[in-house]
Amino acid sequence: MTGTLNMADLAVKLPTLPEGDAALVRVAAVMLIMVFAIKGALVPLQFWLPGTYANAPGVVAAMFAVMTKVGAYATIRFGTLVFPPTLAATGDLLQSLILPAGLVTLVVGAIGVLGASTLPRLVAFGAIASMGTAFIAIGAFTPETTAAALYYILHSTLATAALFLVADLVTRRRAHARLDDTAPPIAQSGLIASLYLAAAVAMAGMPPLSGFIGKLLILDAFRDQTVLVWSIILGSSFLMILGYARAGSRVFWKASALEAQPDDARAEPLAFTATIALLVALATLTLLAGPITDWLTNTAATLYAPEGYISATRLEAVQ
Repeated sequence: MTGTLNMADLAVKLPTLPEGDAALVRVAAVMLIMVFAIKGALVPLQFWLPGTYANAPGVVAAMFAVMTKVGAYATIRFGTLVFPPTLAATGDLLQSLILPAGLVTLVVGAIGVLGASTLPRLVAFGAIASMGTAFIAIGAFTPETTAAALYYILHSTLATAALFLVADLVTRRRAHARLDDTAPPIAQSGLIASLYLAAAVAMAGMPPLSGFIGKLLILDAFRDQTVLVWSIILGSSFLMILGYARAGSRVFWKASALEAQPDDARAEPLAFTATIALLVALATLTLLAGPITDWLTNTAATLYAPEGYISATRLEAVQ
């Protein structure tokens, strides 16, 4: 319809299309959002993620932590530039689809964390819950909620990767990956338990790490919708705390009452260094929350005032 795939050109040309093309524009918007929802594991298109991430090698799953964020990134770009709320053909279509789906995704992820049968699946459902939280903020399509979403996306990428690495350290030291009481204590359990505790606190959004700040920013951005959004975010956080506590108890605490196996595990300094580095990055994100959120607030403001970006991009294309 527009003769271009350049997003800046689309932002200029879509508002000028005749009213007869409005239905086709809405169909295109829904199809694109469905693609982004698959990438971002948004309900009801999240079924691929738990099995894929849980069965991938731990290091690969940690790398995958950033991949779901591509769906969130694309949704932000298209929702603020190509199909903004001011576009008559789509209006609040994206908001009406993404925000409810984000709420359901968060609930599904939290229930999955509580009922996961293996540690890798627990982390995978935690990744789904984090994407639901991010899409809740994205789906409102306001500068304030988008800034909160950007901060939470940074946090959840680091936290999910760290917890996948911890899960990998655990599963390589156990006879099986199930969350039950039949496996004996693992080698280096004290250090790994500490890493698990820190990563689980981050994923659940508990203080003092950046997950708490990220959820607080989102809750503050939705202060006018306290009953629904606040109830789901806080209730899901409670379920996730229970799920992570249950898993940690079975892996590290109850196993200590069993007879230990010989400690023949390798030291794996690089694996521990990578995990600790991610947790240090989370601590840095917490300590520098003020300047980082200021920068992200300016970024979000620019997203919702894209005239400068459109002019620069189209001029560059012409040159």
